[in-house]
Amino acid sequence: MSNSKKTPVKSRWRFLVLFVVVLIILLQAIGLPVAAKTPVPADPTAAQQGLTAAERHTALTQLAAVLAEHYVLPEMAAQLSTALLQAETAGRFHHLQSKQQLVDEVGGWLRSVGKDGHLGLELTQSYGEVTHIRHESEEKRRNNFAFEKLEILPGNIGYLKLNKFVQADAAFDVASQALQFLSRTDALIIDLRESAGGSPQLVRYLLSHFVPADTLLWQLERRSMEQTEQAEEVRAQVVLQKQLQMPLYVLQSVNQASAAEFFSYALQQQGRATVIGETSAGLAHYTGAMAVTDWLFVRIPLARPLFPKNADNFEQRGVVPDVKVPAAAALQQALLLERQRRDNIAQH
Repeated sequence: MSNSKKTPVKSRWRFLVLFVVVLIILLQAIGLPVAAKTPVPADPTAAQQGLTAAERHTALTQLAAVLAEHYVLPEMAAQLSTALLQAETAGRFHHLQSKQQLVDEVGGWLRSVGKDGHLGLELTQSYGEVTHIRHESEEKRRNNFAFEKLEILPGNIGYLKLNKFVQADAAFDVASQALQFLSRTDALIIDLRESAGGSPQLVRYLLSHFVPADTLLWQLERRSMEQTEQAEEVRAQVVLQKQLQMPLYVLQSVNQASAAEFFSYALQQQGRATVIGETSAGLAHYTGAMAVTDWLFVRIPLARPLFPKNADNFEQRGVVPDVKVPAAAALQQALLLERQRRDNIAQH
């Protein structure tokens, strides 16, 4: 999907990035060097330390450089980086007194300006390393890796409530056991109304129970790659033919985000499920982690998915349900649609 010719759009992006680089060089003349360095182990007390003006300036100018070079959308990368440098020069963040305050306020500012809920900052000391994997709470791990509820509803309708696609090997085992338990139902309702995202690999594994083998789910497009990367399903060891054919209903809410949206959207794109509820949050980008200083790293979108049906995704638009109802009414709506489906079959 690459193009060797320099289009006007790509030339404009290159000009914007060059403009940002010039701004950074100018700031070097009045501040500190802005080139990001490989981090060294963070001071164990970094989270409690205050923030000097020099540390703030270094962090924000190096953050601007990382955004300009790596954020997935080149034009937005240039806009974000330029806006951050201008805000620092204007004194927008000069009141910050601690590193945690910088993480909170600058992170929120980036999400607001970029309209990208995946952007954020973290203290390296809090994680012990620069990592794209967020810490999971012990409560979620004890709670069946967010597989909150399995139930067989009247009429042999399966019901699964999943609150997050947890990034953990054991979550795959729980997923397999859950779907085996529900595999002999005549229809399945998957409730993602409280799901906050998580692991794309677990999404692909769950999807493999409901789509044919070797199904192309989406492709990933990165700034650093000339070719797109295909994402097929992570195949389960046992997939029953009945699961590949059973009626599926996915419940969603306005707060449903990221990995949970991938699940809904992929099934919707494949014509494999009826999505019911509210339009979701609209966080489609793949997010990684990059060092900014020895005490700070940024969670930054590095790739965007392209789904085969429309060569697009749901970023900032959300997954639009097939049947729009308030989230609180989505389960009853799914049960109603399943009854109507069975009545239609009986009549014919």
